[in-house]
Amino acid sequence: MLTLSAAPEAMAAKAKKKAAGRANPLLAEWNTPWGVPPFNLIQTRDFEPALRVAMAEKLADIQAISAAKTPATFETVIVPLEKSGQRLTRATTVFYNLTGMMSTPDLQKIEGKVSASLSQHDSTISQDPKIFARVKAAFDSRESQSLNPAQTQLLEDTYAGFVRNGALLNPTQKKRLADIDARLTHLQVQFGQNVLAGQSSFALPLKTKEDLAGLSDSFIAAAAAEAKERKIDALGVVTLSRSSFEPFLTMSTRRDLREAVQKGWMAVSGTPGPTDNRPLIPEIVDLRNEKARLLGFKSFAHYQLDNKMAKSPEAAMDMMLGVWAASLATAKRERAMLQELAAADGLDGPIKSWDWWYYAEKVRKAKYDVDESETKPYFELGNMIEAIHWHANQLFGISFKKITGVPTWHPDVVTYEVSDPSGKPMALWYGDFFARQTKQSGAWMSSFRDQQRLIGDIKPVVFNVCNYTKAPAGQPNLLSLDDVTTLFHEFGHALHGMLSDVTYPSQSGTNVKRDFVEFPSQLMEHWVTTPEILTRFAKHHATGEIIPRALVDKIIAARNFNQGWATSEFMMAAIMDMKMHMIEGPAPKDVDAWENDILGGIGAIPEIVVRYRPGYFKHTFEGGYAAGYYSYIWAAVLECDAFQAFVEAGNVYDKATSAKLKRYIFASGGQADPLANYVAFRGRAPGVDALLADRDLRV
Repeated sequence: MLTLSAAPEAMAAKAKKKAAGRANPLLAEWNTPWGVPPFNLIQTRDFEPALRVAMAEKLADIQAISAAKTPATFETVIVPLEKSGQRLTRATTVFYNLTGMMSTPDLQKIEGKVSASLSQHDSTISQDPKIFARVKAAFDSRESQSLNPAQTQLLEDTYAGFVRNGALLNPTQKKRLADIDARLTHLQVQFGQNVLAGQSSFALPLKTKEDLAGLSDSFIAAAAAEAKERKIDALGVVTLSRSSFEPFLTMSTRRDLREAVQKGWMAVSGTPGPTDNRPLIPEIVDLRNEKARLLGFKSFAHYQLDNKMAKSPEAAMDMMLGVWAASLATAKRERAMLQELAAADGLDGPIKSWDWWYYAEKVRKAKYDVDESETKPYFELGNMIEAIHWHANQLFGISFKKITGVPTWHPDVVTYEVSDPSGKPMALWYGDFFARQTKQSGAWMSSFRDQQRLIGDIKPVVFNVCNYTKAPAGQPNLLSLDDVTTLFHEFGHALHGMLSDVTYPSQSGTNVKRDFVEFPSQLMEHWVTTPEILTRFAKHHATGEIIPRALVDKIIAARNFNQGWATSEFMMAAIMDMKMHMIEGPAPKDVDAWENDILGGIGAIPEIVVRYRPGYFKHTFEGGYAAGYYSYIWAAVLECDAFQAFVEAGNVYDKATSAKLKRYIFASGGQADPLANYVAFRGRAPGVDALLADRDLRV
């Protein structure tokens, strides 16, 4: 384990000597447009030596802060902490972003080792008594320092962060906590790599014309391109990318193949074999609970929510169970409609989970006369990118210009320069939209650099990642309405990073409470089906015709169709995540039985499968959303209530409401309590009624 007594200067010199010979691009100055990483120069072998140098440099920074003789204040302790380890921040940002987007076997080999070293490094700092003594002294004297609200918040958050990481523990407890964190890091890396391997290895070949029955021409073309990419001798393949398996389950008339795809998804990293994550889960949960008990909490869920908006898992569960009751009751009514149609279609017996997508689409078409194959031609990716940029301009006055010559990590990645309302460059935005075997599944936003003004006027460099199926060359990339919603959602996160207006790095952009961070992104989804977006950007890819008004009306009318199913499959995952982390004794070894007990206990129905089974529930068992998946529905309460502010103003782009949204929600970052910011924006606290009404959920 690293220690601060290990002469950081000597460590840095030794690491630099080992890295000599070839200049390590992760340690050099980046003379690139916008100062982005020189991806063409960075090699996998660069990460370990660069991180050794950078960790040693940060330890030296920390030692200097600890050894300072000046009185401990915000300016002499917190500001230097904010400035410390700049090259480490830069190198780790590149490393972890690439492990998500370009997770090659070579990169995976070093991920566990590097992550363990970084975990030990963090524990060394957070548990060092000298630096904590300085932080505590600054914290104790905060009333006499004339700090502004953002500085007070940062000081309090910094002190609390040290305490939550074991600063008040005795030496034996500190060592155990560090060992727990190191082991958890290893297990979580292994969990994520297993999921990637499990998902990437699945490919259902479509070998005959009968296998293509019901599929659209655009899907068949994309499936054929994927077969060619994977060198599989077939007319096409279905993968576990959501843009592949979801439309297949929706369109395919082959019930046997739908079953195979659904079961393939449900089995990822949850069946015997080298990628089975079930043996890891009890150990992860037990270690998390041991950590929580060391820190004075009765469960990991209580530890996690102590500093969140919800405050306690009981409060989060109360909210979730209320939404669950309404969503399940609605889903049962939906099931009755689907069963009736399936019986008329000749299905003998009850529908199964792999039938829900298919018959839901039939009901949607029959009840609302909306067919996904009818709408997809109007949702071409390029037009939808224009839509999110226009949307941002209408709300916040910012503009986007596509540029070239900026280094990227893959040829498919596009770059845009973002300008503020006065025309001055304010951010760089990358888009990485297509699925590939080395990319983790799902969609997300992250950054290579966060906005701040402490170390110069630093502009943000952010990116969005999606996993859309890439069409063959010369053919349009057509999206489903769900795909478009995902694009708006993730772009909302990007806007949160781009519009940040803070001084201190730790408060920048999306550095907010976990159950608040999804609010700005989910809010953006409300604009997808507005006439303002659809009548401008939903253009037929072949004719350029704007989507007919009648089809727009049908899309809007159908917006809440199947919301019982959609909310229920999410709530099952959120409740399972929370209950698995509220456990106070040893975690059950039989993960499948544990899952069944939890879902059975809330009355889940077999026709709806949980969004994420434990084996591939990366949100919770890879780390980021552990006992925190509820935050999406918590944020949904906020976003449904917030959108009503625009409805009440009579204009979904009302300037006064947009200005308050930018000031209190998108620009503020972590400078203030998020509930206080919400009240400043809305004029009152939110309530769950807007969510239930928005989704038409009722018991």
